[in-house]
Amino acid sequence: MHITRRGALLGGAGLLAMPAVVQAQGAWPNRAVTIIAPTGPGGSPDIFARVLAEPLQRRLGRPFAVELRPGAGGILGTQTAIRAAPDGHTLLFASSSPMVVAPHLRRPAPYTTPRDLIPVVQTLAGPSVVVVSREIRANTIQELVAELRANPGKYNLGSHGIGSFSHVSMELFMAETQTEMVHVPFNGGALLAQGVMQGQVHVALFDVLNGAPLVRNGFGRALAQVGEQRSPIFPDVPLVSETVAPAANSDFWLGLFAPAGTDPAIVEKLHAECTEVMALPENVRRVAEASMLAPVLSQAAFRAKVEREWEMWGRVVRDRNIAAA
Repeated sequence: MHITRRGALLGGAGLLAMPAVVQAQGAWPNRAVTIIAPTGPGGSPDIFARVLAEPLQRRLGRPFAVELRPGAGGILGTQTAIRAAPDGHTLLFASSSPMVVAPHLRRPAPYTTPRDLIPVVQTLAGPSVVVVSREIRANTIQELVAELRANPGKYNLGSHGIGSFSHVSMELFMAETQTEMVHVPFNGGALLAQGVMQGQVHVALFDVLNGAPLVRNGFGRALAQVGEQRSPIFPDVPLVSETVAPAANSDFWLGLFAPAGTDPAIVEKLHAECTEVMALPENVRRVAEASMLAPVLSQAAFRAKVEREWEMWGRVVRDRNIAAA
């Protein structure tokens, strides 16, 4: 469209073409856009960054490339995005872990998310499920809490790693319920699931997609969910916030961020475009297949959520004395 307009202006009055050229050069995006995903191949940020990138490329007419930058629990990739020019051509797509948990594990924190990044849009969110192994006799979350209180330090709590969402969420759970388990970190969800199946892990928090097969195949039981609302996969499994731990009510989420200082007009356009992209039928299907939800939040609501969780997880990390290995 800009080329056609520029040609018409040059044909009539050459000097009047100048503003159109400047406008074309300044329009966003005016070159390729990189979306950094601070994870390895196949992780949720990798998969769902591409869910955004492909339709954004079609809609906005510029390449959108996903660049994987794993390391230090997502911190390395996040720092790369923070240091990028705030012109809308380098973005960050990340889960809640590197945004509001991982920085608190280091002293001092390598960055402050509410200060150094602009929350553009939350694209997915969803509850996690508390799964207990066959060695646990409790059939309800209340019975589990009673058993844990009667036997402090007897049972193992498995997680995806020190400072992972599954770790800090269950640390909050233990603080809320006045219980203690022995934390056993694993390197990812597959090994954690094996730990449950083999009886090394008695209690663990899984995303619904990976927790459901353990329950379905009889390797564990789902006693509760951690999040803002119940998953349709487990409609009869209560939230811990409804039962034993009111403060443990945070979803695992993924979202798009821009470096601080990015033009608000670019942020607003990105938010609008991504909201429409996530509403496309193929993406609604992908979200459902991942057993996640796609709640519609305004940019202001997402920013407030990030600010609230930054403070909350910071307190949990400090109070529970959690530090990076």
